Amino acid sequence: MKNLFDLSGKTVLLFGGSGILGKEFTKALTDHQAHVVSCDIYDLSPELKLEGVDYQVVDAGNETELIEFRERIIERYKKVDVIINAVTAKHNDFYLPFDEVSLEGWEIGLRGNLTVPFIVCKTFIRQLCEQGFGSIINISSVYGLVGNDQSIYEGSNLHEIYVKDSPEITQIYSHGVYNAAKGGLNNFTRYLAAYYGKYNIRVNTISPGGIEYPQENETFLKKYGAKTPLGRKAKKDEINGAVVFLASDASSYVTGHNLVVDGGFTAW
Repeated sequence: MKNLFDLSGKTVLLFGGSGILGKEFTKALTDHQAHVVSCDIYDLSPELKLEGVDYQVVDAGNETELIEFRERIIERYKKVDVIINAVTAKHNDFYLPFDEVSLEGWEIGLRGNLTVPFIVCKTFIRQLCEQGFGSIINISSVYGLVGNDQSIYEGSNLHEIYVKDSPEITQIYSHGVYNAAKGGLNNFTRYLAAYYGKYNIRVNTISPGGIEYPQENETFLKKYGAKTPLGRKAKKDEINGAVVFLASDASSYVTGHNLVVDGGFTAW
């Protein structure tokens, strides 16, 4: 069984590799011997980069740029084994009440969380078909499955963390575009799995629950924990096992699946 999780010789394209979860995924994949190409719109500072990882600056939302990037990657590595879509985007009105958010914010949220995975998959899918294998992993959220309980934000200090430049905002709200985009991503995943299964291409989603953030206050953590059977948020490395599983041969018969890693948040 141990060999099933060995990623030796596999090339992984990780879009959103410079994000909080992206950095964790990079470490976990390299620990399992994958060769990771970490792709993001901005570059990490040198001290944060892992040895052996190929860091690439690329705008995954720019189709022309991404096609040129694909040609460079295929020329260099000859194949792509795994594609992970971990990009996200939030407009500066993301945390306002629903009736105060803008159309621009809605469109930015849709583009970052749903359109960018579409562009990435469309750009690379022909290569996966030609080589006859591949695993696509889309990072979704429990909020692609359920609505938000806005009451858990009451008494929290999240406004001090996420909108600290707007002192007039004393409570945050979760934007509906995130739920809409992540719900769409879940079904887009099923669509691709059904469409490309005959080419031996697997497409799956991971839906994490809330991830620990060190500045969050006890009021918020207690309210979130009370909604979760395991009684807490996830540590930032607790999604790694799901990523390694879906990237590896251990999941060779798994496709069209949404792997929920939420401590039971959506179980009741």
